[in-house]
Amino acid sequence: MSRKSISDADGQTFARMLYTNKTLRKLELEGNLLGPKSAIEFGEALKVNTTLKFLDLESNQLTVDGQDMYGAVQMVEFLDKNTNLLSLNMANNQLDEQCGQLFREKLENNKTLIDFDYTMNNFSLKDSRQIQEYLQRNKAMYDAERLKEWKERKLMRSEDEHPKELYLQEQSAKE
Repeated sequence: MSRKSISDADGQTFARMLYTNKTLRKLELEGNLLGPKSAIEFGEALKVNTTLKFLDLESNQLTVDGQDMYGAVQMVEFLDKNTNLLSLNMANNQLDEQCGQLFREKLENNKTLIDFDYTMNNFSLKDSRQIQEYLQRNKAMYDAERLKEWKERKLMRSEDEHPKELYLQEQSAKE
């Protein structure tokens, strides 16, 4: 749905669909006309959505050319509640230092977001560095969890193969 001239009103409709979504994992809305109202609605939807993993809102009008930060500021609140979103692209939305500070504060407690593109915005260097540290922390935890899952699957596969080997040995002995 990138670069389709989707309006702020239509963006709100897309966001509302996320309240009941049970299957959509990736939503790309880059380069549309989504505004502050869409940002607010996405923030509210992401507080309850449990399936979306990737959201791309790059190059929209979330701040109306940097004049209205209210929607973006409200949107950030979802980071306190959402434990499923892995990747968020907010690049080129003219977010200001206040938004950067808020993202930094919210990411301190969010342990799941591992990819956050905020390039071409106006975050302070201090906030940018801290955001990167939080993302690195989250990525390390994510990788450790995936490795643990892989080892568990490998162990289960090994446990499944052992009885099969015993059965084959018993059958060979009988023959």
